[in-house]
Amino acid sequence: MSQKDNSISLQTAQDWTSEWRSVESTYNKHNECNGFLIPADDLQAVLNEMKNQSRGEKKVRAYLGVDPSTNKEKLIIVATQPENQNDGSIIYRDMIDGYNGLQTGGKLYDFTLPDPPASDPSSPLNN
Repeated sequence: MSQKDNSISLQTAQDWTSEWRSVESTYNKHNECNGFLIPADDLQAVLNEMKNQSRGEKKVRAYLGVDPSTNKEKLIIVATQPENQNDGSIIYRDMIDGYNGLQTGGKLYDFTLPDPPASDPSSPLNN
């Protein structure tokens, strides 16, 4: 992993995505979901929720889900904010308005399309 920008090599990405499909996900034994197509404007909206944070690293959290009405995979993304713990560690709390007493205006974003059908069939990560 690159220390500068947290990027990983194509081979590492292929290894990880292959692992998700073949070993770790029993869900994928019955359903095909290799990734998600995420509109950049929507991703920017979740990043904007953290623009005024002055402490800690800015991080988002992603949850996997399935909409039972459509049986389509969902990637739910939420902004987080760091919270120092008594032992010196940091927990990144989900910025969901009303959760844990937070009045952040934070939203949960479901703006993804599962891959497939929103896929790039020639991508080396879909092999």
